[in-house]
Amino acid sequence: MKFWSTATASFIGLAISSHVSAVVLPRCPAPAPAEAVAAPALEDTAGALKPSGVSPLLPWPTPSKAFCSPRCRPVVRKSWRKLSNSEKSKYIAAVQCLTKKKSISGIPGAKNIFDDFQGTHSEQTPTIHWVGHFVLWHRYFIATYEYYLRNLCNYNGAQPYWDWEYDNASGLDMAKWPIFNPSTGFGGNGPYKNGDNPFGIPDRTGGGCVPNGPFAYPKFTVNLGPGESTGYNPRCLTRDFSRPLMKWGSQSNINWVWDTPDYGHFTRRLEREPDFTIPNIHGSGHFGVGGALGTIGDAHNSPGDPLFYLHHANIDRVFWQWQWQKKNLPRSLTEVSGPIVPFDYDNLSAGNVTASFQINIGKLAPNAPLSALLNTQDFLCYTYEKP
Repeated sequence: MKFWSTATASFIGLAISSHVSAVVLPRCPAPAPAEAVAAPALEDTAGALKPSGVSPLLPWPTPSKAFCSPRCRPVVRKSWRKLSNSEKSKYIAAVQCLTKKKSISGIPGAKNIFDDFQGTHSEQTPTIHWVGHFVLWHRYFIATYEYYLRNLCNYNGAQPYWDWEYDNASGLDMAKWPIFNPSTGFGGNGPYKNGDNPFGIPDRTGGGCVPNGPFAYPKFTVNLGPGESTGYNPRCLTRDFSRPLMKWGSQSNINWVWDTPDYGHFTRRLEREPDFTIPNIHGSGHFGVGGALGTIGDAHNSPGDPLFYLHHANIDRVFWQWQWQKKNLPRSLTEVSGPIVPFDYDNLSAGNVTASFQINIGKLAPNAPLSALLNTQDFLCYTYEKP
C-alpha cells in the first residue's frame, strides 16, 4: 500500500558507537552549553505586525557567513530522555511561546509562528520528499525552528531529538516511553476512533484527540489542514499509534541506511519507496505515532504535531553520524546528488541537485545553497552529543 506523504576547521577523532565506524568531527570551536542570543522584541498575536521580505523578526546571518565564529560555539543537541525535567519544561514552554507570536508567512490560515512552520512545510510537501534535497531541506527547516526557539522565545538549549531506536529496543509499551509522558513529555495516544484507513495501517490503536500533556486541546490547536488546505481550521492534535510501523525505527534499519557509499544512495535508503509494506526509518515516527488519523501522519501537516521536530532531529542525527563516518569523509561534506523532481531517479524529467541548489523555506529564513548545510558546525552551528 502506497502513501504520499566546507569550511576549514581542525579535526578530532571520535567513535560514534559500536554500530558506527570511526568518525572525525570538526571543532569550531569546542562545543559548549547553549546560550540564548538576544532577539528583538516581537508583539504577541494580539498585536499588529507588518512583515516585509524574509524573516524581519530575527537577525539572520546570510548563508555565506558561518554562525561558527570565535564568539559562537555550536549548540549541542541531546536526546529528550537525557534532558532534566527542568530542561524539558523550558523546551515545551518555548514551543508554546511560538504559538503566541504573530504569523509572518502570509499563509492564509496561519495565526502564529508555529503555524508558519507547519504551513511552509505543507506548501512545499510535493517538492521536498523523494528528492535529492530531502534531508538537507529538513535539516535547514529544523535548524531554523531551533533558531526561532532560541532567539525569539529565549530558549537557552538546543533542539532535542527523539532516539526512537532506543525506545524500540527498550521492550516498554509505547505509552510508557518518556517522550509520551503527559507531565514531562508531549502527551500520549488519542482514544480509539473509527475512521478511514485507505492505506491499511496495521494495528492502529487511536485516532482521537490527545487527551493529556501540554499540547492537549484546548491549550493547543492545530490550525491548518488537513491535507493541502492552508485555510484556518482549528482543531485538536490527534495521534493514532501503530506499533508495527513504529518498529521501523530500529538500530538494524539505521545500520542498513548507513551501509551506503555516497549521499545519493543514503538519501534514497532514508526514504525508501512510498509503501507501507517496506520498512523505512523516516516513516517510523510519522506513521508509528500518526497511524491513519494522527496529525504527524498527515504528509502536509505533520509539523502540526510538536513531536515532528524531535523525530526529524533524529533523522538529521542519523545523517550527521553517516557523514562523519571515516569511510565517507571528505566527500560527505561536499557532495550531493539525487533528483530535483520527486521520484525522478532516472533523470527523465530533470537533473540532479548540485551544491548550489537553493533551499527555500519561505519567509522564515533566507534561501540557502545545499553547500552551506552539509557541515552543521559551519553556517548552522550545532552538533550532537556523544553517545
